[in-house]
Amino acid sequence: MVKLRWGRILGALLLLLCPPLWANTLYSSPVLSEANSLVNIVPQQAKQLATDYLAQRTLTDKSEKSPSAISRDEADTRTRTPGGTIDALRILARAEFNLGNKLEALHLIKDAKAIAKTYYLPYLLVDLKLIEVSFRWQLDGKVEAAQQKSQEIEQEFSQIDNPQQLSRGLKYRLTMLKAEIASAAGNIELTEQLYLDAKPYVDESKSIHTLIEYHATFGRHLLTNKNYNRALSELLVSYWTAIETDSASQLAEVNRLLGQLFYERKVLDKANDHFSQAADFYDNYEKSPVLAQLLKRMGDVYFYQGKYNLALVHYFNAMDHERIQNNIESVIDIRISLAATYLKLVNYTLAEQYLERAQELLQYADIPRLKAYALLLDAGLARHQDQPQKVLSSATAALTIATQLQDISLQKSAYQMLYLGHELNRDYPQALNYLKQYNSLATIEQRELDSISEDAFRQQKEFVEQTLHLTGQQKQLEDTQIEYRKFQKITFTLFVLCAILFIFIMRRGHVINVQKVELDELNDDLYTHSRSGLKNLRMLNAKLPASLEASSHKFEKWHVGELIHEPLNDRLRFVMIDVPFLRNMYLQHGYQEGLKLERAFGNYLKERVESPARIYHFSDANLLYIEPNSDRNADPEALFEKIQQWILEFEAERLLNRIIRIGMADYPFLPRAYTAVNDKELIDVLLMATSTARTLSMKEHSSQWVYLRAIENAPAASLATGNIRKACKHSINQGLIKVHSSFKNEDGIKKLLKDE
Repeated sequence: MVKLRWGRILGALLLLLCPPLWANTLYSSPVLSEANSLVNIVPQQAKQLATDYLAQRTLTDKSEKSPSAISRDEADTRTRTPGGTIDALRILARAEFNLGNKLEALHLIKDAKAIAKTYYLPYLLVDLKLIEVSFRWQLDGKVEAAQQKSQEIEQEFSQIDNPQQLSRGLKYRLTMLKAEIASAAGNIELTEQLYLDAKPYVDESKSIHTLIEYHATFGRHLLTNKNYNRALSELLVSYWTAIETDSASQLAEVNRLLGQLFYERKVLDKANDHFSQAADFYDNYEKSPVLAQLLKRMGDVYFYQGKYNLALVHYFNAMDHERIQNNIESVIDIRISLAATYLKLVNYTLAEQYLERAQELLQYADIPRLKAYALLLDAGLARHQDQPQKVLSSATAALTIATQLQDISLQKSAYQMLYLGHELNRDYPQALNYLKQYNSLATIEQRELDSISEDAFRQQKEFVEQTLHLTGQQKQLEDTQIEYRKFQKITFTLFVLCAILFIFIMRRGHVINVQKVELDELNDDLYTHSRSGLKNLRMLNAKLPASLEASSHKFEKWHVGELIHEPLNDRLRFVMIDVPFLRNMYLQHGYQEGLKLERAFGNYLKERVESPARIYHFSDANLLYIEPNSDRNADPEALFEKIQQWILEFEAERLLNRIIRIGMADYPFLPRAYTAVNDKELIDVLLMATSTARTLSMKEHSSQWVYLRAIENAPAASLATGNIRKACKHSINQGLIKVHSSFKNEDGIKKLLKDE
């Protein structure tokens, strides 16, 4: 694929997509604020919001045709002020302009100007004229006319008498617009002088939005004019400021500019990083036109890196978005890129199909740059098809366009194809002549790259040194201020300490005694279930203060909160028991009788469980039983029968539901990776197994058990996905985890697990 060179076209595109100079206007209406924030991200949605605002409210005159009409106070949601109406029309115009409806945008600005004149709103009128000038010069490219119009606006602006802050804000916008027009005209000296003139307002405004916008706009100008090192410095200021202030939309735009900068500098990995960060933001907004351009550019990066399959993925994604936007230039560009990629992948059939489609569209659009690319690809296909005459004709036509555009990269590629065409035609003297011209242009490009690299080193070194110097000075000032405040506080603190020390000593003994009593009560409540009296699992997620660990008595109680004492030595069997009668006993027996029954059941289980086995009250109807298990091959059904017997023998004379549902698993769960599954994850596995046993029990109307066991060589990576339940189900399907059950139908259980 031929190297892309944007030049002035890039400047115009970046200007269309950058945050406008009026983007930080404050709106009293939340609808307008939302529409304003979306106008450059999802213009279609911003258009809908602004249209609804105008349709659902009635214009009312709150100004009596005075300058105070600039107020946007709209407490009544049924009406809109002249200022609010102008805001809505301005947002609607910007949305239409971003959607490609240029004439409609100018018509809306005209309507807004009429309202501003009717209600005598001079500042809003000047602001609208600035927008109109910006729209017109981007539409027709007549820079001289735009400069003349901006001078007229400046003269008109100087005749207005009103508050200074409004005056300075509009002056700043006018200066920035003049700088962008001068940049498009190629007047670098005037452009930079205008940006310097605007800098004092940025420094004094104390607006982070304005600061980020200024440096991003200045950096965009430098990038358009290939001044990469200064552009990098300006864009980095915007980048870090946006990160520190969490300005997501501005950060996305700066990331896009940084990605373009690194792309042109051929630092492709960094370019892809910034493009990806920008794409992550715009991907959150449906039908965002910027996303398609980012995907296309990411595809270009992968193309130049030789990752052609990844390039295809991004090109196709960009094509899907461009179908929504219906931008013919982008559609042609993507198809040319697809043709170039398939040519690299030696798939000449698909390359020819996409190229033919691009050439068909180029008949309806006059885009010389893309025509040249298409001709060069046509020559490349002809070369592979052994058609030297077609190679020469297409390459000659491409060279003519490249010469008119003064694009060195295109000229170099055209000379290369002419050289290959003549070589294919066995006209070696002519081939040698074109090869020399190709090498000459390649040498010029290489010199430019070498010059950029050497200059980049010096500029970046200076930037880093300045940054470190300023950072060091700022830190030194902060340290000095901290030490000064600390010295002030020390004297006061010492006096206060002396005053309260005596009171503290007197009360210390009393407070300690009171706290000890309260601590003992809280400790008992902390480790036992409030109704059954069994241990609970509260300490599995929280630890007691260090003061409790100091006491051996308290430490023992704290220690039982850990399900696994020594992860490398413990061999345990975990059992989750679902006891239905615990869930229903209050409904069946009443509250008082239910409390007695649950307490009696807890005391009964304490007697049955023999140390070192442990049992916990996990939830209302679920118990967690843990016992040592040195033999992984021990029959799980024996343990099930033991627990079932406990339930059968509890108050046998009472009419209770004796059905139980049990899920079992061993620790370590993976025999060769002890710590791959911790206690919390193992509980998740148990809950999944118990849920399956419950489903089986409800179908069979009998007690059921499910035992999950990993095979000996199960890899730790199979469960290291962050979602233990999903990973466990996947491992069961792969045969890494075996399912044993009283149901004796492993396939049926697998289906139940899959359907959960």
